[in-house]
Amino acid sequence: MKTFIALSLATLTATVAIAQTAPAPSAQPSIFDKAVNQPGIGWALYGPNQSAKQVPAADVPGGAAVRVQVTRAGAHPWDTGASYPTVKPIAAGDTVLVMVYLRAPDAKDDAPLTIPLGATGSEAPYPQIATATASVGPGWKRYFASGVASQAFAAGKANISLQLAGAKQVIEVGPAFLLDLGPGVDPAKLPHN
Repeated sequence: MKTFIALSLATLTATVAIAQTAPAPSAQPSIFDKAVNQPGIGWALYGPNQSAKQVPAADVPGGAAVRVQVTRAGAHPWDTGASYPTVKPIAAGDTVLVMVYLRAPDAKDDAPLTIPLGATGSEAPYPQIATATASVGPGWKRYFASGVASQAFAAGKANISLQLAGAKQVIEVGPAFLLDLGPGVDPAKLPHN
């Protein structure tokens, strides 16, 4: 699986290398060295009016995803969602990049679903690290959010977050990656939606 994911992320690796301000070492490190989560589909769902199950997804690394059915919109987009915890710390001033595979199987290309995504602290007041909005259509696509951590987060104290209560909807959530690119990386030079 690592080989397949590494090949799928070749473009991302090249973009990250270009965005870094320090010269690259002679031996290129693996993109997995920068992951602060355990890449995969280890999503934790929360909130009312949702159900989730693992489904096959041949078009994403690892071949599996989580299908989330939201049966009713919430009062706030964050009332129902999915989170993915970190397993390594993030230092204050580090630039992070979230990459998540998403698709909305019932959406139309001209009427995509709007999903807020990003990285936040895992405890109140849930400080934002990175935030973006994804317009998710029926085909698998990678979506990104990037930002700079304004404070340090211990391992397990930050997570990838998806806010899913914006509408009654079906969304398939594939592999997720939270990369800590270190200090001095301009988020504007990273992939975006």
